[in-house]
Amino acid sequence: MLFFLHSIYFLFVFFLTFSYSIRSPLKVEKDSTVYQFLDHYHHYTELEQLLQTWSKNYSKISQLISIGKSVKERNLYVYRLSSSIIDDQIVDDSNNIEQLLKPKFKFIANMHGDETIGREMMLALIYYLLLNVKSDERVSRLLTNTDIYIMPTMNPDGFEHSTEGMCESDTNSGRGNENGVDLNRDFPSQFDNVLTTDLFSNRQPETIAIMKWILKENFVLSGNLHGGEIVASYPYDETAHHIASTYGTTPDDSLFRHLARVYSNKHLKMHFGNSCTEHFPEGITNGAKWYDVAGGMQDFNYLYSNTFEITFELSCCKYPLAGTVLTQEWDNNKEALLSYIELVHMGVKGFIRDSTTHTGISGALIQIEGILHPIRSVSHGVYWRLLLPGLYNITVTASGYKPQSQMLINITNDNVTRLDFNLIQILSITTISNDNLNILSNYTNILMSNDSILKANFLKTFIEPSISTFHYHNYVQLVNQLKLLNQKYPNITSLYTIGKSVQNRDLWVIVVSDQPLIHEPGEPEFKYVANIHGDEAVGRELLLLFIEYLCINYQHNDYITRLVDNVRIHIMVSMNPDGFEAEYSQQDAINTDNYINDKGRDNANNIDLNRDFPSVNLTANNQKLNSAIIDNKQIPNRFNNLNSKHLEPEVRAVMHWSIVYPFVLSANLHGGAIVANYPYDINLENKDGIYSETADDSTFQMLARTYSQAHATMYKGNSCVQFKDGITNGASWYVIDGGMQDWNYAYTNDFEITIELSCIKYPSETDLKSYWNDNKGALLTFVTQVLYGIRGFVYDIKTKMPLAGAVIHVHGIKHNVTTYRDGDFWRLLVSGTYNVTAERFGYLSVTKENIHVINSSSTFIEFYLTRTDSIENVSSLSPDSKEQQQTFYQRIKHFVLHETIFLFIVGICALLLSICLILCVSCLRCKQLLKKRRELRRYEALSTDISQEFEFRTKKETPIDRMRNIFSKSQTKDGALQLLTANSDSDEDTVFTYRNLP
Repeated sequence: MLFFLHSIYFLFVFFLTFSYSIRSPLKVEKDSTVYQFLDHYHHYTELEQLLQTWSKNYSKISQLISIGKSVKERNLYVYRLSSSIIDDQIVDDSNNIEQLLKPKFKFIANMHGDETIGREMMLALIYYLLLNVKSDERVSRLLTNTDIYIMPTMNPDGFEHSTEGMCESDTNSGRGNENGVDLNRDFPSQFDNVLTTDLFSNRQPETIAIMKWILKENFVLSGNLHGGEIVASYPYDETAHHIASTYGTTPDDSLFRHLARVYSNKHLKMHFGNSCTEHFPEGITNGAKWYDVAGGMQDFNYLYSNTFEITFELSCCKYPLAGTVLTQEWDNNKEALLSYIELVHMGVKGFIRDSTTHTGISGALIQIEGILHPIRSVSHGVYWRLLLPGLYNITVTASGYKPQSQMLINITNDNVTRLDFNLIQILSITTISNDNLNILSNYTNILMSNDSILKANFLKTFIEPSISTFHYHNYVQLVNQLKLLNQKYPNITSLYTIGKSVQNRDLWVIVVSDQPLIHEPGEPEFKYVANIHGDEAVGRELLLLFIEYLCINYQHNDYITRLVDNVRIHIMVSMNPDGFEAEYSQQDAINTDNYINDKGRDNANNIDLNRDFPSVNLTANNQKLNSAIIDNKQIPNRFNNLNSKHLEPEVRAVMHWSIVYPFVLSANLHGGAIVANYPYDINLENKDGIYSETADDSTFQMLARTYSQAHATMYKGNSCVQFKDGITNGASWYVIDGGMQDWNYAYTNDFEITIELSCIKYPSETDLKSYWNDNKGALLTFVTQVLYGIRGFVYDIKTKMPLAGAVIHVHGIKHNVTTYRDGDFWRLLVSGTYNVTAERFGYLSVTKENIHVINSSSTFIEFYLTRTDSIENVSSLSPDSKEQQQTFYQRIKHFVLHETIFLFIVGICALLLSICLILCVSCLRCKQLLKKRRELRRYEALSTDISQEFEFRTKKETPIDRMRNIFSKSQTKDGALQLLTANSDSDEDTVFTYRNLP
């Protein structure tokens, strides 16, 4: 029994020790080893050998990858560290939840070849993590919970050209790559027109490799290590016109400041903010505020992927002499590096799954209310969203599924919040039905009819806003009214701000829709903007009434209910709140000598906001089919004005807003006339009174006429200035350079017109009611026009995934629109027959011919494009991962090396094996004993009555006989003592018999 227990004990100890050793083959080391390592800079050959050696020695927790090659064919190495190295493609959703939810983090260093401290810090960090994974609980936890990718050098060619001891860059310093290109100016700029061009075209091989890697992997947080200062710089790195000292605000500005501040505070010097020549409060700075960088990597990460990246400048001298500098820099940065990696575990994460099949939904959109920067779920439906502590409303949308929102989610500093979404599939595409279109078309026909009685009776069916007296609202009253409407109708409204004015007033926008928090695939978006000129105040008050008009009639009036259910309507009541406040302050002085004309027209910087948008450079259209002029995007915008002024904050905010949302149609409400004005506002001659025809001139005329005919008097064209049908081409009236409607048409998908609502810009409050009655029907009718023309989706024919950024080209019209993130598009057109082409880089274009469009209707089209190229897969150099595909061998290997249940199975098998061995040994021993007993039974005891008689058969005894004599004592039945010995010559026994004497 004791042998049995000992066997089990030793077998268990052996298997547990063996299993533990294959998981963590690391030897505990001290920090002094890292200091010894940092006694010199490591050039490419030595770096390559180090990484390969580490990868081989620590293959269970690390992996060496090459994501591409430099100009000089040097590998761009990435070193991956994690307690469970596994290809994402072979992770089973149901059995590896923790593995799937493990966020990916990356560090990139040495982007500029002569900025070298980051390169050595990355090598030291790799070594430190490898040495301390067993002995340091923090490091062990970090590798267990995080998938870490470290690129020591993005520019190996540049480093080899750099000179140790050079603190500043020059033409031969190695800053650029082998081709002399600054890699941190080589990424796509958010202000580039890349919708119809190759994202990777004319870029350096190092840049292309990084871009493809970022797009392939789903990183959550990233750091980019530079030199030349000691500061943490956060996005944006550039602004629209690259003006120095202009703050580049992202929607996640507060979060970025926090990320930068954490690194700075943990760095031994950075937080002082004055280590080098410049002073940075708290050791952080906005990139564009410091200096403008067009084509930077950190902006690319934020704009083109789910990754949040900060740039860290680590040293005043870019390439200092090694000496003791490297060990000092390790002391300065070690805690900051580790603390920054740990920030990847803040915010919210989870799965987005199909509620029926429970399979993950990739490509779902995660939108945080109030933050205009959505992120997408990745493979298996996993998502991560970095957030500061607070309460958030989070909405998820996916093509083919109903949107889902979870409200007031509490994000804390304690740990990342787990939040899953189970989406309900929609049986059909979410798009407006033909029945809805026909009904809405009938309603608009009533409002546009010449029968004033019919129109008046129809408008009586609507509920009027609950207002006792019509009056102007100052800024505080306006904000309170918007917040009141949002609180009163929370299910169909959402209130957000797109930026601030010069005097720090918020630029508020309210959304009215059945799904106000999200963009629904297939549903167009519309915007109204008023009060761009502060003294033109009628539009401001009409839109405030119109918001309540929509809300109060929803679910009570069929027209408005259908409209709100099928259009997402954004309303900005005032684009120039500063100007209005200046005008409002003197309203009591109207018609007196104290009144100052145009006091509130401009913003607080005395800039006319409707002259401050980027100019549209026009060129003659060479096509004979029409005489329209077209915008020339090859000529930079407004270079002639850049020396004198830059974009005003109100204009920048509206431009960003217009680019972020897929607006299809909009109107800009003014005052000073009663007319609907359509583009262009400028012409080739730059002279008033010359018609400037867009490529969509007939569509713009239709849109303008729609508003005019639905207006009580505008269609007559004789209110203030004479206009036929109450419409006019902008340049035909007077030229405006830098107007908002031209910029919208030229640089977005949005068709915008300008509507002049009143002859008097700031009329008496007593006249506001009549203006409301004249315009309320027209405001409704114009919104409805967003539904007409062609609409549809563009998909990848193989994956059936929607394609964003695909170009929709209507033959014969030199103005394209592009698909939004769900592959949906809308293209306003007048009635006719069209050929329509969808094209996207990397895909074969597809043309649909003879597409019929009728008045007040919409034609639905779907395009399926075939891919012609693919993003190259990165190659792994690790022997354990030469092929990253789902194979039976890889599954078995992963199970053996990484699954806890394997240890349990091994233990059970060891127990069973030990039992079998013990049973076998026991059986053999029993058999041997049994055999011996049988041999003893051959010599039977003799019974005799011979008394004191000694019989002996004498034989000559040989030496062998003496050796083979075996004596045994046994008691016979009658008490005689027998001595038995074997006879060497025969099988018979010689018997000595003694009788017990009395």
